[in-house]
Amino acid sequence: YKAMIPAKVRQNWIVPASATEGMSCEIQVRLIPSGDVIQVQLTRTSGDAAFDRSVENAVHKASPLPVPPAESGLFDVFRDLKFPFTLEKKS
Repeated sequence: YKAMIPAKVRQNWIVPASATEGMSCEIQVRLIPSGDVIQVQLTRTSGDAAFDRSVENAVHKASPLPVPPAESGLFDVFRDLKFPFTLEKKS
């Protein structure tokens, strides 16, 4: 699930024209057991407001995110996630 979540966000990401290869920001995402996003917070900026906003928008668009079933007892690990988001190669 830890790899599936950023992958789903990336699928919903519209890279802004101002973005350059290697740009990175870090976001914190709060989820409920259904995988729905209830909060997205930027914890480290890329220095480009359009880039940061595009990542936040992609997280909201990707909701609900893939999380383990509530009955597995693993959801608490995914309630609050923090991960970096980097533009590897502009497509």
